[in-house]
Amino acid sequence: MKKSAFALLLGLGFLAQPVIAVTGMSQAQAVRKNVSEYAGQRCNTPPRGSGIIVGQYTGTTDNPILSMGGDNTTVSFFRCFTSMQECQGWLYTLRSKYTDGNSVLISCKKR
Repeated sequence: MKKSAFALLLGLGFLAQPVIAVTGMSQAQAVRKNVSEYAGQRCNTPPRGSGIIVGQYTGTTDNPILSMGGDNTTVSFFRCFTSMQECQGWLYTLRSKYTDGNSVLISCKKR
């Protein structure tokens, strides 16, 4: 009896594990991590109230041409997205690839 009860509880624990894991996720953990650096569309600043998500990123990367790898150059990106999740995943990708600069502009805003 004790072995079957233990097996039942163990089985229920394994079944409940994915539910517990999903409910315990923070917003940062829920960010899509497979979004391309080139995701979204190039665009001008959309008008307010349009519902378009605007992603902005400014950072630095190594510049091997000018100083044989000893200097950084600024990179800036401005993209438009249809969903906040895609924009946040895009920012995650850029922050993984580039170094955040001194004057950091990293945001996803709904217009």
